[in-house]
Amino acid sequence: MDDDALLTSWRAGRREAGQALIERHYAAVFRFFHGKAPPPVCEDLAQKTFETLCRRQEGFRGEGSFRAYLLGVARFVLMGWSRRERRFEAIDDSALPAADPSPSGTLAQQETLRLVATALRGLDLDDQILIELKDWEGLAQAELAALFKVPQPTVARRLQRARGRLRAAVDALAAGTSHAPALRDLDSCLASIRADIEARFGRVRVEGA
Repeated sequence: MDDDALLTSWRAGRREAGQALIERHYAAVFRFFHGKAPPPVCEDLAQKTFETLCRRQEGFRGEGSFRAYLLGVARFVLMGWSRRERRFEAIDDSALPAADPSPSGTLAQQETLRLVATALRGLDLDDQILIELKDWEGLAQAELAALFKVPQPTVARRLQRARGRLRAAVDALAAGTSHAPALRDLDSCLASIRADIEARFGRVRVEGA
């Protein structure tokens, strides 16, 4: 069954359809919250996202991908949590790539990834979301424009500026280290950070539907 059919079936009371939808998309929703809240809170927010998805009356209307629609719901949930908490959680080590290098990586490469992850978490929230949804989830600019409710040229400019601020933040952090790793390929670094999150948290699952 496609996502829309699963959602319709879930809303009609078929819990197994809801569980299938959660299993299909939970990793992307958890990644969305990762680093913006502690891992236990990320799990709660992911659960809340799927609950909100099920309750929404207007539903998915087929405009753009279902994943873009779902991540728009996640953004709505995150904003609600932020208003209640009146803050975003400070970054901690759980939001960063592991300090120990992987078998395929060097210590210098891992330090570069940690610098990029730290810089990413230091950006304004919308900058983080833009970069992550584009680079981690593969959303098209048209989908991002719909999610942020702005024209596509506007989201293209915002994305370009966000990536520029990320590069500047990485350079500023690297200047304060004993060795300043070269950042040759931002796309590759972001992809490696995504893979690290998936390796450490990809098996986390919501219980029930």
